Amino acid sequence: MIPEMIFSDIDGTLITEDLVISPRTQTAIRAQAARGTLFIPVSARMPAAIKPIVDVLGISYPIISYNGALVQDHLGKTVASKTLSGAVAATICQYLEQNWSDVAWNVYTFEKWYSEDRRNYWIHREEEVVNLQSSQIKAEQVNQIDQVHKLLLMGEPEIMDHLEPRLKEVFPELSIAKSLPYYIEVMAQGIEKGQAVRDLVAYYQKDLAKTMAFGDNFNDVAMLKTVKEGYVMGNAPLGVKEQFEHLTADHNHDGIALVLEELM
Repeated sequence: MIPEMIFSDIDGTLITEDLVISPRTQTAIRAQAARGTLFIPVSARMPAAIKPIVDVLGISYPIISYNGALVQDHLGKTVASKTLSGAVAATICQYLEQNWSDVAWNVYTFEKWYSEDRRNYWIHREEEVVNLQSSQIKAEQVNQIDQVHKLLLMGEPEIMDHLEPRLKEVFPELSIAKSLPYYIEVMAQGIEKGQAVRDLVAYYQKDLAKTMAFGDNFNDVAMLKTVKEGYVMGNAPLGVKEQFEHLTADHNHDGIALVLEELM
């Protein structure tokens, strides 16, 4: 199969532990793009934290960000957007400040990232990881944001272990999931990467039977099951690997390139 669209998760999949796309993987993706194949990065990251990583490829590409809450075409036009209201987001931020003061919160809307305190250890750490700066905002000001794609909550793992089930009790209408031991992501219900894949396939009028994807974690499962051929990275948890036939090497050993090179 010559794929019409290739979807790839970023962290733990497209990039190595050094947070870059390896030279071999860059070459393999460019070769597919030269054949007319669309390459689409898919991530929980915001668009501004995706572009510096993928721009090194020198190709035009659509983006699926916030785990599928925002889908944009190769020109940056919004294809699909699923959001929370600023009022709901503000309620969550205020609940945290009143009941879980050790937890830092962040609010994301399109290309903007707001945080409660840039001096906070977790927020400062995230700024360094994605090489971006957040804008400081008060919880009551979040109410003025029209559309919120994601809230990212940060704290010590043992605190987050207790916070996650409590949030699900207090806000049962929202999608609440731990993405790392110290991160909890809050979004509107029904957001997942698989639907975002279908949105882009329909938008570009491509054939779903000619699509493939790469991923390494549980939030990639819907995407991997939606495409024709879903490849799981060698560094994925066993619970993900067990669900799929196609496995490749890990993100530090050119797992994506090994598959794409076989297509040439």
